Amino acid sequence: MDSDRKGATLKTRALLTMAVLGLVVALADAGEVRIAVVNGSRLLKEYYKTEMADTHIQQQLDDFSAERDKLLQDHKKLKQDFEALRAETQNKALTEEALDKKREQAEAKLAEVIESENTIREKAATRKKQIEGEGRKIHGELARAIKDAVKICAEKGLYTLVLEEGGLLSNGLEPVLYADPKMDITSDVLKLLNADKPAGKE
Repeated sequence: MDSDRKGATLKTRALLTMAVLGLVVALADAGEVRIAVVNGSRLLKEYYKTEMADTHIQQQLDDFSAERDKLLQDHKKLKQDFEALRAETQNKALTEEALDKKREQAEAKLAEVIESENTIREKAATRKKQIEGEGRKIHGELARAIKDAVKICAEKGLYTLVLEEGGLLSNGLEPVLYADPKMDITSDVLKLLNADKPAGKE
């Protein structure tokens, strides 16, 4: 499934690149074309909010891990209590009445064990969904911020088109195989993105 999804993504990128190249040709026919390139990987890596986002998501994962560990410890204790009660139901030294009481206690404890297992499973699924959703939202916000900064820099530099370099197509080549370094506006975009970076943050 993952390989199919990856293949579809690569095909989509290839089609988009072909479409962009077609657009470049059309613009060239219409008149002067000013093209710039940006390194998307570098933008994402050096944008200070990316590290903040990654730290936030990691904190969510750490919090969930601690919560899960506590639930597992409680579950382990319940299982130990159940095993102890079940062992007592085999104690021939106890009266039948006492054995019946132990069986009732063991059954009640087993119900707690099962409930604990269900709770752990449900919480894991819920938290996983929440963290993944939050991750998609945060990275979507990062992508929008980068896109907006690219647009501002492109308009300021009077560029007709901005291409992204760094991603691989299905044939292993990058969408932009060569670009004059003077066309690269990545540093300008980063300067704009990091303009409000808090003092003291490296």
